[in-house]
Amino acid sequence: MDTDLQLSLANNAKEWLALSLSISSAEKVAFTKVHDGFFTTYGATFMAHVYRMTFEHALQSMPEQERSRLLITFREEMDKAIDDHYLSGGK
Repeated sequence: MDTDLQLSLANNAKEWLALSLSISSAEKVAFTKVHDGFFTTYGATFMAHVYRMTFEHALQSMPEQERSRLLITFREEMDKAIDDHYLSGGK
């Protein structure tokens, strides 16, 4: 990967993170536009990496009780998504 592309990706990720940290109801439309643009431009693998890094960073700065609740919710949603995936025929 060339230096210009790396810099562009890093800057885009910083913009996305900054927007996601300060989001309000009025900013949801703008967030969706930025998110969908990144997803379209860089693809699902890139966005999965961004999600994972954001999730890990958030977990590191949370109190234990909040971290536990988030992990429980994550597990429940993951289980539901897996069930839905298989019920729909894996599509």
